[in-house]
This record gives sequence, C-alpha cells and structure tokens, in this order.
Amino acid sequence: MATESARTPAPWGATIEEALGGGRALPIGQYRVDLTSDTWWWSDELYAMHGLAPGSVEPTSAVLAAAKHQDDRGTLAREISRSRRTGKPFSCLHRIVDAHGRTRTVTVTGQGRRDAKGVVVELVGYVVDQTSAQRDLVDRDVERAVAALAEERVTIERAKGVLMAVYGIDEEAAADKLVLQSSRAGLRVHDVAARLVEALDAGPGLGDAASDVVDGVLTGLSATDRRRPRNAQLVRRFD
Repeated sequence: MATESARTPAPWGATIEEALGGGRALPIGQYRVDLTSDTWWWSDELYAMHGLAPGSVEPTSAVLAAAKHQDDRGTLAREISRSRRTGKPFSCLHRIVDAHGRTRTVTVTGQGRRDAKGVVVELVGYVVDQTSAQRDLVDRDVERAVAALAEERVTIERAKGVLMAVYGIDEEAAADKLVLQSSRAGLRVHDVAARLVEALDAGPGLGDAASDVVDGVLTGLSATDRRRPRNAQLVRRFD
C-alpha cells in the first residue's frame, strides 16, 4: 500500500514535533483511519515503529491488535471507540511489540473528523515513540536510587564503627544492635544510624563522653517514632 505522506496534513500544526518532543527528537508517525471502511493509512515512521518496511503490509485493525502488548490491549481500543462516537481528541500511553519482538512505549493521540452531516467518519492523529525517553527516565531513577543507597551505606558503616568503638563489640554485634534498635523503634536502620552519626558530629565525637551520647540516642528512640510494623524485611540484614 502506498504511504502517500503528502495526503495527510498535520491536524494540529507544523510544530507538533516540538510540542510533543520536549527538546528530544522523538520518532513521530502519523495515521489516518476511514471509519466507514475501516481503512488505515500509516506514515513511513509508523511502519518503522512496528519494525516494518514502509508499505510492506496493509495497516488494518488486525495488524494493530496483533502488535499491542498483551497487558495493554484494551487501552487504545477504548480511546478509539470513544473518539469515533464523540470526535473528541484523545491521548493514551501504551506499549506495542514490533515485528522483531522489541517492546516500545508509545503515545497515541488522535481526534475525529466529521462529514457535512456532522457524523464522525475519520480519525487522524500521531504516534510518538517514547521508548528512549522512558529508558532515560528509568536510568536516571536507577542512578538516583543507587546513589542514595551508597550514601545510606556510608552512614550505616559509620554508625557500626561508633557502636564498635563505644561498646567494644565486633562488627557483627554492632550490626545486630542497629537492627534490633531500629526494629524496636519502628524505624529504618539508616534512620537510627543517621541519628547516631549526627549526634556525635554535633557533640563530643568519639571521646570519653561518646558512650553517654550513644546511650542517649538509643534510649531516646521514643514511642513517637514508632510506626506500625511493616513486614519481615524490617529486620533484614543489610550487610
């Protein structure tokens, strides 16, 4: 089937790429469907998103349905059904699986066009491939999580060192003491560790008075700190 890009004008103006791309050059395809005959037209970009050569298959409702991710099959169908009744614009995020088995996250936008009698006879719109943008977001979230965990690890290791020095215990006993105190108070191990470290940093350090400071922090984990027990992971070892 010919792709005929020139036959489908941009329904919302020439700057749609900038509006949807948000500064990143996201792949954007166009589509049109004649509702009276269920005839589809895809731009070359939309074929590429589905892992297909332009014009290699005739786009149909069946082709679209086969490409939908199994967990998202009803999402787009509901939006198209609503738009073909009302003609109102829609936008939805869902996943497709291309011809090579790769999962892509796409945003589909569209709106109805009416004939002279006011009947919605056509849907036109865009498909924006958000896969790379989604991957970037996940990568940033992972990086932040790893950095936060590394920072927490440093604090916990410092607190273990404090307990070892103050109470003359080994590393394993210091770890067990932190876990026990956090479990009793309903706090995260890191929260208890941070209180110990902050108290010593603001006070005498690891001098003669350090044991009094540590005892005060641990006994001061009051009932106001207690929360409903979360689960068995609360007392899971962290080393």
